[in-house]
Amino acid sequence: MDAELALVYILASVLYTECIAGVIINLIIVAVNLIKWKTMKSLPIGDKILSSLATSRSLFLFIIFLSFLYHLLNLWNNNILAVYIVGIITIILNSTNLWFSTVLCVFYCVKITSYNWKFFIFLKTKISTLVPWSLLASLMISVACGLLFGWFIYNEEIQNLTMKNMTVSRTKKNKNIDTMSLGLLLISCPPFLIFLVADCLLLHSLWMHTRRMRSSGSGFRSPNLETHFSAVKSMSFFLVLQILYFSMTMYIFDSVHNSTIALFISITVTCSPPFLHSLYMIASNSEFKKSFISLFYIISCCAKG
Repeated sequence: MDAELALVYILASVLYTECIAGVIINLIIVAVNLIKWKTMKSLPIGDKILSSLATSRSLFLFIIFLSFLYHLLNLWNNNILAVYIVGIITIILNSTNLWFSTVLCVFYCVKITSYNWKFFIFLKTKISTLVPWSLLASLMISVACGLLFGWFIYNEEIQNLTMKNMTVSRTKKNKNIDTMSLGLLLISCPPFLIFLVADCLLLHSLWMHTRRMRSSGSGFRSPNLETHFSAVKSMSFFLVLQILYFSMTMYIFDSVHNSTIALFISITVTCSPPFLHSLYMIASNSEFKKSFISLFYIISCCAKG
C-alpha cells in the first residue's frame, strides 16, 4: 500500500508540474500576442487563433490541476455536485481545445495549400472573415455539448442530491462512466475528423510542392523549400500529438474503473499533447522564445534574491 501511495504521489507531481508549466507557457503566448496587438493595433488571423487556443489550453490545464489537487487531498468527499460541475467544465474545455486546434489546422491548410478546388478558392478569399466566426461557433458548440451532456448524464443524480443521500452505488457509477465515455467520444469525433482531413490535405500538398521544387532543380538549400519542410515537420508533430490526445481522451473515464494510478497515468498522458505542442510553439517562435527566456531569468533572479 505504501508503494502504491508513493507511486500516486509521483504521478501527481508529474501531472501538476505539467499543468503548471503548460499554463505558464500558454499565458506567455497570449501575452506576446496581446503586446503585438497593442503595438500594431491589429493582430494577424493566425495569431488570433493561437491566442484563443492558448487561452483554452491554459484554462483546461488549470482546471485539471485544481480538480486533481482536490482529488489527492480528498476534498471532493460529500460534494458530488461540485464534482459534476467540474466534470462538465472539463468536458467543455476539452471540446474547445479540439475545435480550436481544428480551426488552426484548417487555417494553415487553406493558407498554404495550392488546390484549385472551388471550395478551397472560396475559403482562401473569405478566410479572414470566417476565422472569428469559426472560433465563436466552436466555443458555442463546446458549451452547448457540455451542458447537454451534463443535463442528460447528471440530471438524475443532481436532482436527487440531498444532505441525507450523498452516496452513489458503484454499479450506477460505473454505468455513468460508460455513458460518459460514449458521450465524450461523440463530442470529440467531429472536430478530430475535420482536423485529420485538413492535416492530411496539408501534408499531401506540401509533399507534392517539395517534389515539384526538387524536380525543377531548386535544390534542398532553397529558403522556400526549407520553409515547407519546416511546415511539414511542424504539422506532422501536431498530427501525432492530436491522435495521442484524442486516443487518451477516450480512456480517461474508463481508467476510473481500474485504480487511482491508472487515472493519473491517463490524465497525465492526455495533458501531454497540449503541453508539448505549446512548448514546441515557444521553441519554434523567436518572439515566444525571448519572452520565455526573459520570464525564466526574472524567476531565477527572484529565487536568488
